[in-house]
Amino acid sequence: MSAAVLAGGRSRRMGYDKRRVQVEGVPLLRRAVTAVAAVSDDVQVVLADPADAAVVEGLLDDAVAHGELRITLDHRPGQGPVAGLEAALAGARHDAVLAVATDHPYLDPTVLRRLAELLERHPDRAVAAVHTDHGPQPLLAVYRTSALVRIRELLDAGERRATAVLAALDPLHLDGQEAGHVDGPSTWDVDTPQDLAALEPGTPAADRGGSVRAVQVHRVRSGATPTSQALDDHLIAEDPLELRAGGPGQRPQTVVTTLRTRGNDEDLAAGWLWSEGLLELGGIAGFSRGDPVAMAYPDDQLTVHLAHPLDLGSRVERHATATASCGVCGRASIDELAARVTPLSPDEPTEVPLPWDRLAGFPDRLRDAQPLFAATGGVHATGLFAPDGTLVTLREDVGRHNALDAAIGHHVRAGDVPLARLVGVLSGRISFELVAKTAAAGLPILAAVGAPTDLAVRTAQRLGITLIGFLRGGNGNVYTWPERLAIPGKDASS
Repeated sequence: MSAAVLAGGRSRRMGYDKRRVQVEGVPLLRRAVTAVAAVSDDVQVVLADPADAAVVEGLLDDAVAHGELRITLDHRPGQGPVAGLEAALAGARHDAVLAVATDHPYLDPTVLRRLAELLERHPDRAVAAVHTDHGPQPLLAVYRTSALVRIRELLDAGERRATAVLAALDPLHLDGQEAGHVDGPSTWDVDTPQDLAALEPGTPAADRGGSVRAVQVHRVRSGATPTSQALDDHLIAEDPLELRAGGPGQRPQTVVTTLRTRGNDEDLAAGWLWSEGLLELGGIAGFSRGDPVAMAYPDDQLTVHLAHPLDLGSRVERHATATASCGVCGRASIDELAARVTPLSPDEPTEVPLPWDRLAGFPDRLRDAQPLFAATGGVHATGLFAPDGTLVTLREDVGRHNALDAAIGHHVRAGDVPLARLVGVLSGRISFELVAKTAAAGLPILAAVGAPTDLAVRTAQRLGITLIGFLRGGNGNVYTWPERLAIPGKDASS
């Protein structure tokens, strides 16, 4: 395997040459080169400007001059990381090329080897990328040199976003199942001075991601002698996401703006579009982020490229900017939903009723499986359970609706809908909008620890959804379609 460190070095958000930034006394560029050299005997440092060669040699202790690695120049200077990938693949001496950015200070050679092994097991695929809460990472990936043709086509078409390369190549994903917990040190990057400050020794791992942020609080305890103590605490992050979509030949347009917790944005987008009736099964051609040149925070914009035309149709009248806590969000009535969603049959999801004691344990199991809630106490969750009690899918978000959309979207992207054999469990209350999303996904049972609204109950009754509220401590209220549940003391004929 060849390796390439893309070392353009110019960072608008860092404000100075990122290659020179030191972590634990070692420049970022040298740390990246050292990591990839542990897994490859052919290492390139890819530069956009020939004048930077002297800078690189100085940072690497003249390793270039001694022939231990090579300098490769972009064939198209000024075209960003995609041009760097083109140069890296064109100059490789092996069929597989590991591509990393300069700004990963804690690359683990074990993770890099597993990337290569994953691609080797799938000779028909062109790329394997580490997949984190922020999606697949185009500059933490192994490419086959055969991908060069497609990369050049994208560059010729004016594309300069590395995420577009992955969307075009359908990457294999190296996730927790393949490599243990890879969403850790190997994926930490340094984009801003704040990121650098967060890498000080002793900083909790949660502080380094985008989902949890550290703060200092004054904890006040009342009593006979009130006390106040300065403590470190953690908050769940809340950031805007502009979701855009468009089909072949269409200019993508904004369909919703919501506040969300970073991570699982692609699942959130797929679930939202599916719930709104705007997405066909298998209809996602790819995703892309905002323009890093034009936007200060390109990760806060996500465009879904559809394989079919985007038809807003009946959504036009209820198109609205949503917040993370919005309720009906402009939807007119149950009638509009019922016209689009086929009511469920009461004999789903199992041939025999779901035992109440098993269902009653789902909220506690959901709570125990929530890492963000454990860190912050400020996040909602949706869990999708199999009838045997297996937690199949978990998504956490600052918004109740977002958590459900992301859980559904995970299955939409896998082509696994309707969800007729799963049970949905929510960490909060149940609004009409959440029942609507449940119906669109084909989930027959929806339970929550909080209360449902009147409109939620009426919608569940009409659409054949078993709705349970106040499910805590073994207790709960069944509002609709109890036939799916084996309830203690309930006569089967009642």
